[in-house]
Amino acid sequence: MTTSYDAVQPGLESRMERVIDGSLLTRHVGGAGVFATPMMIMLMEQTAHAAVEPALPADHTTVGYEVCVRHRAPAGEGDAVVVTAHLDEVTGNRLLFTVECRKAGDETVLGTGTHKRAIVPALG
Repeated sequence: MTTSYDAVQPGLESRMERVIDGSLLTRHVGGAGVFATPMMIMLMEQTAHAAVEPALPADHTTVGYEVCVRHRAPAGEGDAVVVTAHLDEVTGNRLLFTVECRKAGDETVLGTGTHKRAIVPALG
């Protein structure tokens, strides 16, 4: 049986706002700490999944399998960020997103890149 992903089309988008708290910081650079690259990527992945989740068959989900992101500027605890994900391509069950993270307010670009996800059957 073949599952249809017809509702998952290029152009789907999602946006997440988050205030950077201590759980998103790395402190090995000293001082009060800065927004950690792995945590920025986590927010990008969550935002990409949220863009397509409503269009997925009920018994399916997505999993990430590739990330290519450049961390371009620092942010600190208390800074608000806006993360966006835009679905650019759909090939079978493979999805390609453009992802971005900006500081809220002044629009400083913190990170940009691409993220790939695959639609798979949900476990259980």
